[in-house]
Amino acid sequence: MEKIALLARIQKLSSLIHSTDLENYNLSEAAIKEMKSTLDELTDQYIAAYC
Repeated sequence: MEKIALLARIQKLSSLIHSTDLENYNLSEAAIKEMKSTLDELTDQYIAAYC
């Protein structure tokens, strides 16, 4: 994945997860946990590729 695209995905997902609006989406705990896991995976990919 291209660096800028990866950073954009990380930023969007992070913004959503850390948003106070997340409660309004009525997501299950499993869905929120999966989103956080995906954010961790994307962050790890970025670190491995560019740091």
